[in-house]
Amino acid sequence: MKAVIIEDEKQAIVALQQELKNNCPDVEICGSASTVKSGFDLITEIQPEIVFLDIQLKDGTGFDLLEKLNTKNFKVIFTTAYSKYAIKAIRISALDYLLKPIDSSLLVEAVEKAKKIDLEKMQQQINSLINNRSIDPLRQKIALQTTKGVFMYECSSILRIQSDGNYSKIFLEGDKKEVVAKTLKDFEEILQDSGFLRIHHSHLINLQHLQSYINKDGGYVILNDKTTLPVSKRKKPMLLKVLSN
Repeated sequence: MKAVIIEDEKQAIVALQQELKNNCPDVEICGSASTVKSGFDLITEIQPEIVFLDIQLKDGTGFDLLEKLNTKNFKVIFTTAYSKYAIKAIRISALDYLLKPIDSSLLVEAVEKAKKIDLEKMQQQINSLINNRSIDPLRQKIALQTTKGVFMYECSSILRIQSDGNYSKIFLEGDKKEVVAKTLKDFEEILQDSGFLRIHHSHLINLQHLQSYINKDGGYVILNDKTTLPVSKRKKPMLLKVLSN
């Protein structure tokens, strides 16, 4: 598989090249670039199958580069130092990222995952990322990657999310339901700034769909679809604080 690295630190480029050589011998690095402009030119010239893309470049961001490309016939794996908001945008769009310094096993896992996902799904995920950058968090879309494919939903259409081991059940408006291979903790981190609140070890709710809190039988909430859910003793103070604001 032809690949390019878009990264503004030379040492990071060398390190990633070595990791790929040692662990992913079927990935051929065909070039590297350190800016949005040179990255655009490199991708246009090489037409790679995989792009390892840093978030912060010398003249902009990896997001800016993706936005400039009319055709995105490649898989993208982000490589980044920790950035809460950038990673949140990536995770909302169901894209893969690797934190620096890059872990060998996670690199192999990301490359194998990239090989399997088809370009149409990847295009949807990239478009989701681009669209999510500048809109109100309460109106943004989330990419839900299920066994049937990748589906885009407005965050506001999600009523609640329920834990199911390493999976999560997403309950949506219109009696729709999706099952996603992410934990409830993953969704809590992704959606905590979008009006969602964890009220129980098994339940994350969208406060836009909260109808009432009933302070009896240990405390429970009623959602707009008449679903009742328990509120854990530990989560009750946070819920009451949010409701009082």
